[in-house]
Amino acid sequence: MDFGGDVITENDPNEQQKRVRYIDLVASAVILQNTVDMMRVLQELYAAGEPISVTDVEYLSPYMTYGVKRFGNYHLDLKRPPEPWVKESQFREAAKRARAAAAEAQGAASSTGAA
Repeated sequence: MDFGGDVITENDPNEQQKRVRYIDLVASAVILQNTVDMMRVLQELYAAGEPISVTDVEYLSPYMTYGVKRFGNYHLDLKRPPEPWVKESQFREAAKRARAAAAEAQGAASSTGAA
């Protein structure tokens, strides 16, 4: 089965919807892998002692497509162990700050709405 093309040749709406969902699934998988790759590079830079600015990281995007082989073959290694996610202290601290900021913003919004 192919996942791309300029024209959906099926005239059946169910098949068309299925094809669009497959394309969406492939795009989501690419975005996830880009996110993992970006995190790995940031972790390596941090471990090497490179300063990483939050404002610089804000400009990163996992929606890159220049490395995607749209009509290529995709191989999933289902025996490979999962990636270790967000274990570095830098990312734990960033997540903690983001949760605190979200809680503070929610508290401010609820107190403004209650007044």
